[in-house]
Amino acid sequence: MTYLVVDNGSYSVKAGFAESNEPTIQHNAISKAKDGSLYIGSDYISTNNHSGLIFKRPHEQGHLTSWETEKPVWDYTFDLLSKKDINPTDLGLVLTETPFQLPQLSMNTDQIVFEEYGFGSYYRCIAPSLVPWTYAGDPDFSLVVDCGFSATWIVPIIYQSVYWKGVRKLPIGGRALNGLLREIISFRHYDISDEPVLINTIKESTCFMAQDFGAALKKKLAHECEFVLPDFKTTTTGYVRQSGQRGAGDLQSLVLTDERFVVPESLYRPEIIFDNAPSTSAILQTAPIKNLTDLVVEAIMTSPVVARPLLSQNITVVGGTSLVPGFSTRLEDELAKELPSDWKVQVVSSGDHKPDVASWYGGAELCQSEIIDKVTISKQEYYEHGSNWCQTQFGFRNV
Repeated sequence: MTYLVVDNGSYSVKAGFAESNEPTIQHNAISKAKDGSLYIGSDYISTNNHSGLIFKRPHEQGHLTSWETEKPVWDYTFDLLSKKDINPTDLGLVLTETPFQLPQLSMNTDQIVFEEYGFGSYYRCIAPSLVPWTYAGDPDFSLVVDCGFSATWIVPIIYQSVYWKGVRKLPIGGRALNGLLREIISFRHYDISDEPVLINTIKESTCFMAQDFGAALKKKLAHECEFVLPDFKTTTTGYVRQSGQRGAGDLQSLVLTDERFVVPESLYRPEIIFDNAPSTSAILQTAPIKNLTDLVVEAIMTSPVVARPLLSQNITVVGGTSLVPGFSTRLEDELAKELPSDWKVQVVSSGDHKPDVASWYGGAELCQSEIIDKVTISKQEYYEHGSNWCQTQFGFRNV
């Protein structure tokens, strides 16, 4: 059977056939321009004006809640994949979801997969569980830190199975970082609260993880850079002006200093976000949120005693937010301070693939193995056992 692998993230959909070399990546949203034009997926990129775009996403806090938005994105993505007529009945689907997805939402997904699309077989899992299939470390013991758009998940995986008791969540991801950057820039420079594409571009092109936050703050002027804002004539996205490059002329620009490393630092100091949150958010201000280091240590220490030192030396960082320069090195340094000194702390690479697509390649590798036949559910089994059968087979059973 031919398998279709869909890594259905909150920010982007990575989809492709298991035997293909790379997935098709589409923005997981429907966007609306100022003139009323609607764009599905990544279609908005081809327009010359990204100003004022409004995005409607099918995910809320990581949970897939709106199939009215998700299905057009899937249909559009599948149309790009299918160069010939393919009968879904002859296809198997490997689909990712967020950890601890609400059972009713998962059942809605199962219903769409079998009753709307009619796939022949189906395997649903969380994205971090696919990572050990493709990375360079020990596949039997791995700790996956999935820093995505909605949140950051820390997932211990022992013998290819998720150890659910050790799974931890930090409710800070790419969306929160974008919101923090928006507040800081709008307060210090210009109001760009209605420019989500611009905010994301500034974050991706200027932000980095400081290895020593205190030292970086003292020398923040040394990290100064100038970001030229788009005028939609000479540039539609904006760019960082390099040293020695000609001045921006009549173009407006932002001079960024400590914003570049303060925004990613909120993963280790969540109070940075609280300081910039509206004063009316009393619940948020008093929320006992731990930082990334605390949660990784907690996930390791909750795992079986024998597995703990093995997990600490096989940490894999994936997700789009982990592309921030210096992310892995900083995490290694912070964990080395907290874990026992005789343990080896090592962040291993996700193989030859970028962290944001590692889960898709892991799914493709799974489809090449014999295990895929043992974990999938056929359409016949779904109709025979009922809608609860998928949740029984795929749900978090050992919690």
